[in-house]
Amino acid sequence: MQRFIVFITIFLFALSVTAGELIIREWLFSGGLQVHKPAFSETENLDGKKFNEENLFRFTQLHYESILPVENKTFLSLSGETLQWKKVTAGEDGIVGWSTPAAGGNYVVWFAAWVKTNRWGQVTLEVRSRQQLEIYQGNRLLGGKYTIEPAEKDPGKLNRELTLETGTHLILVKSMNDGQKEVVPGFSALIKPKDYFSDGSIIVSTTPSRNKTIQDVLEGVKAKGVNLSHDGKYYSVNYSLALPNDRSETWTEIRNTETGQLVNSFRHASISGFSWGPSGNAYSYRTTAENKSTVWMNSVEKPGPVAVLKEIENLGFARWSPTGDFIIYTIREQPTAKTNDLKLLEGMEDRLPGFRSRHFLYRVDLKSGVMERLTHGFLTTSLQDISPDGNYLLFSQNRPNYTESPFSRQDMFLMNLHTRKVDTLWKDNPWGGSSSFSPDGKFLLVTGGPSLFGGIGENVPQGKLPNSYDTQMFLYELSTGRVEAITKEFNPSVNMSYWNPLDNQVYFTAVDADYQRLYRYNTKTKRFQEINTGIEFVGAADFSGGRPLAVVTGNDISSPPRTVLLNLRDFKTRVIVDAEKENYRHVKFGKNRDWNFVSDAGVTITGRIYYPPGFDASKKYPVLVYYYAGTTPVGRTFGGRYPFNIYAANGYLVYILQPSGAIGFGQAFSAEHVNNWGITVADEIIQGTKKFLEAHPYADSKKVGCMGASYGGFMTMLLQTRTDIFAAAISHAGISSISSYWGEGYWGYSYSAGASRDSYPWNNRTLYVDQSPLFSADKVVTPLLLLHGVADTNVPVGESIQMYTALKILGKPVELVEVAKEDHHIITVSRRYAWHNTIMAWFDKWLKDQPEWWEELYPKRNL
Repeated sequence: MQRFIVFITIFLFALSVTAGELIIREWLFSGGLQVHKPAFSETENLDGKKFNEENLFRFTQLHYESILPVENKTFLSLSGETLQWKKVTAGEDGIVGWSTPAAGGNYVVWFAAWVKTNRWGQVTLEVRSRQQLEIYQGNRLLGGKYTIEPAEKDPGKLNRELTLETGTHLILVKSMNDGQKEVVPGFSALIKPKDYFSDGSIIVSTTPSRNKTIQDVLEGVKAKGVNLSHDGKYYSVNYSLALPNDRSETWTEIRNTETGQLVNSFRHASISGFSWGPSGNAYSYRTTAENKSTVWMNSVEKPGPVAVLKEIENLGFARWSPTGDFIIYTIREQPTAKTNDLKLLEGMEDRLPGFRSRHFLYRVDLKSGVMERLTHGFLTTSLQDISPDGNYLLFSQNRPNYTESPFSRQDMFLMNLHTRKVDTLWKDNPWGGSSSFSPDGKFLLVTGGPSLFGGIGENVPQGKLPNSYDTQMFLYELSTGRVEAITKEFNPSVNMSYWNPLDNQVYFTAVDADYQRLYRYNTKTKRFQEINTGIEFVGAADFSGGRPLAVVTGNDISSPPRTVLLNLRDFKTRVIVDAEKENYRHVKFGKNRDWNFVSDAGVTITGRIYYPPGFDASKKYPVLVYYYAGTTPVGRTFGGRYPFNIYAANGYLVYILQPSGAIGFGQAFSAEHVNNWGITVADEIIQGTKKFLEAHPYADSKKVGCMGASYGGFMTMLLQTRTDIFAAAISHAGISSISSYWGEGYWGYSYSAGASRDSYPWNNRTLYVDQSPLFSADKVVTPLLLLHGVADTNVPVGESIQMYTALKILGKPVELVEVAKEDHHIITVSRRYAWHNTIMAWFDKWLKDQPEWWEELYPKRNL
């Protein structure tokens, strides 16, 4: 192995430094990779040029996307050569040099350093050397110097401006000796910050430890779903990866449950709809071309895909029967469209894209290949479940009922697949539910709001209306129609449920305050049991029908999503998928803790705090207050639209609270959401913020910001009409006028059927007008940023535009940023970056007295 010696040199060139500039003195050094000119390098090419030293150096030997320099870590191995990152120190003048082996030849070397900053800003990186060199920020080439200066001349200089967001940035310097040993190899690097940086704002390190960034949320491989085969021997993982230019890649892998060994990968295969079969380790998937889909069946241990549905146009979903002898699938139909641009609406839902499409049920017999249509009509027939013996089909129809809240009705049907006879289980139910069979086929497990089945699941104080989004579980006996509300006294709100045929127990996930947990309901003792999965926020669970195993996916408040294999006998767990573990290996998180308070009304309001990494209680920190305030609590998620760990990593103290009206705290608590629209919640947020500031002396009471989205955006606007305690506020996709949202949003009127039950603009002017921020815009004094997707169909962009118009006329501090082509959620990666940076820049401007980032993003124009 060739030995490379890095040495401090004082005879190369002098380096002058002025006040505020920072010499990079410590580096990680890779050692040298010998490179060779190609054959016939002295022969002129088509342009009459020979292959020279510059061509050799410019060639890209490595892809830098996955390089993470760590001291003593192997950098690369090639032909018996192993290069490791070694820490080296430059001289007092910042110059670091290295020697090449006595045998001579050309060697490429890399140097790495981490630049860490506690604020956004721009710096100039100046690198001086007589060798060729290139500078990278992460994997992005900033520029190169491709000249070689002899010893008697001054070294060449390369200056590049770097934009540094708060956090840690990898700087790579690639260089190469001149091959003739006429010049001692070496270089120096100098950081020249803008004058708004204070002392200590920038440090240079050779350790990759860092805080969480928005890149962590949006980039890298993400595991999106994990499912078990019926026999539990294998599991499938759905992955996604964001690619440049707002593209993405998705694929599925099959792995052995015991060993984790890869069995099959569908990467680059362009499949979708992967699903395990009801026996053994069979599975199905689909391929699509020109809107025609083919469904394939296969098996892990006896591979050989067979097409069971061939080139079906407008295919919807395809679902195996529990007996494995047929598949139920849907086909979409659409009425003949008129050719002109005029459209007579057939009701409010006719505004929704796809409303006029209908889906109908079909069956294919897997042995004979015979296909048949099962349903017809003018209403979509939605499959709910297939009976365990494969004899019955459970399906529903929903139809609008625009003259009576909640504006829809559900019918539930049971079809005998042998006789095709259809029985109606219930009809005209205003509060629809989702249903599945019990393992013996005698009961239905139904989930829906408390008012389903005539209100037998309601558990609210007298005079209160239940929150229809507080999901309950019911047992429906098929032989008698008798219904039992099994979660009426159970506070968590139900998500998914599964009636396990192996132990006859019901497993389900549920919202419990700001947690999501896995529970088990014993159908004999009628008791609930929380299952300790080792995961704070359970996102999904899937069960093996043939073995007592489940896979549970979720995250903790300060750790990324992972999937555990859960043994349902002893509840022992083992991590089987941890796709982001390596990416977060060097990420530091601040501590977090719960913090609750009692409101003036005597209600305990729960909350939590995120502390910045390296928190120092002797300092003052700006504060961000976040809430949703709608019916769903702000869960202990790890990423999401509002990644609180990132806000804390940017030096903010983050306070999350769960005001009255949220589900997961019991029906009495969630009922406070109905017909309230901030009457109670605004006071709770204001009280909670004041109490929080009083209880935490390190929280800067003069630098407090607040934000929320959707209903939380409405609350942000409303709060600014009620208080001046905030120094800055952000509303994303917020509602400024409850009545215009009620009429214009695609789901405004139907959401209001729960949130504003029995209240309308003509019978409750106090709610629709007095609780609307627009009508109190003159009371706003806080700088308010309004963010909105231009294509938002849930809360139309006009809700922000009219508040912006009002505040502009009133001369109030307000800005409106519209996000092109985005709906209610900002999804496109490039726009998600810009949106996130806009949020951080706004708060930095008002809460840190650092306006430079905002001014860079949105420079003043004379318009």
